[in-house]
Amino acid sequence: MTQDQWREGYSVLSDGEDAAQWVPAQQNEADAWVVLSADPQAVSRVGALPSEGVLAQAPLGDYDVIELSVFDHPVARVRWTAMLDGEGLAQAGALSLVERVGQGGLPDSAVVPVLVEAALDEAWQGGAEVVTTLVPAAQAPMYVDAGWVVAEAVRRES
Repeated sequence: MTQDQWREGYSVLSDGEDAAQWVPAQQNEADAWVVLSADPQAVSRVGALPSEGVLAQAPLGDYDVIELSVFDHPVARVRWTAMLDGEGLAQAGALSLVERVGQGGLPDSAVVPVLVEAALDEAWQGGAEVVTTLVPAAQAPMYVDAGWVVAEAVRRES
């Protein structure tokens, strides 16, 4: 994975926000975020769909959205995209941060793994050999424990 790949994915998933605003940082800085990468097949599967939970996927142009609903009420969603090489084949994918869209009484520890794993599966089925994501440094250990690798620490340039 190159810096350009995660920055390209970030730009698509954040509706064109400039990825150049992210500059190198130390992972222990208060405002640090961590770029992580993973082989979609190598990440541990620890999430369990909540009872009465349903995943739905919708293509939205440059990216797809996977949403978790419980009792027909949206709880959270994740965006993902596949980045194509010069021959139109997916070589890499990117995931957004899991976004809360409703209540539902589920802790992040129950919601995040389910959505991340669903997006990893979709990216892998789309041909991505590596997937990247950008998360707050405090969330990085949860991803690393599941098999993600820290690529770099960054922060938003002020």
